[in-house]
Amino acid sequence: MSLKKTTSPAKPKILITGAAGRIGSTLRSAWASEGRYDLTLLDLNKIDSEIIQADIRQADQMKIVCQNQDVLVHLANIRYQDILKDPAQMTDITASMLLFETARQAGISKIIYASTNHVTGWNEKLAQPSDGSWTGVPPVVSTTDQFRPDGWYGAMKGMAELAGRYLVDAYQIQFTSLRIGSFNGTSQPKNIRHCSTLLTPRDCVQLFTLAVDYDGPVKYLVTYGTSGNTDGYQVGFMDIRPAVEILGYRPQDNLIKTHRHLFD
Repeated sequence: MSLKKTTSPAKPKILITGAAGRIGSTLRSAWASEGRYDLTLLDLNKIDSEIIQADIRQADQMKIVCQNQDVLVHLANIRYQDILKDPAQMTDITASMLLFETARQAGISKIIYASTNHVTGWNEKLAQPSDGSWTGVPPVVSTTDQFRPDGWYGAMKGMAELAGRYLVDAYQIQFTSLRIGSFNGTSQPKNIRHCSTLLTPRDCVQLFTLAVDYDGPVKYLVTYGTSGNTDGYQVGFMDIRPAVEILGYRPQDNLIKTHRHLFD
């Protein structure tokens, strides 16, 4: 494994895991064009020469890539498989804890974590008919102090947020968890639910950039990541107020206003 990057002492050094994914590709493109950070791009799939092919489950590889970095933007995810079929497999929460601890030991002082609305997905299930269909009536707002997962994926993401809480208290790491609503790499909702949950690419870039640059007093922050989806009648059901009030997030897109009528 070789590290390929251009360094500049004046720029924050950002390590991005899952850099070949949808969010990773969006951030990579925007940040590279702006030239505001020195980027180290990591993914299990080497899609081009700028990507370092490495596995977040491999401690030795993570020790190498975490060296001389300022910020970890952790987007990679280990897909959940039936743990009873292969108890020896490393799950996403184990891989994240390994990466967090390796990053801490390497001197990384800030972690931005891509979490999910599924941490509180059960709230949404309670608002749906028994057949699971979407009625267009949003469920009760899910706030960042809630943990009500709708599956093991959401449960493990919530566990990683708790791991971040430990890092803040024990080691003064700055930890920000962004519970992504929906992200499809476009500004076009594919269904009525997306009108409430979608995070558009430009709002995604703004939100992650604010999280990376934030140096305020709040060391542990959890917020949902959606665009500004509300019109006074239908309100997005994921609470983005921490991002607005603490990070200064000002979403530019509002899918309820611009696209909700397409699904009537």
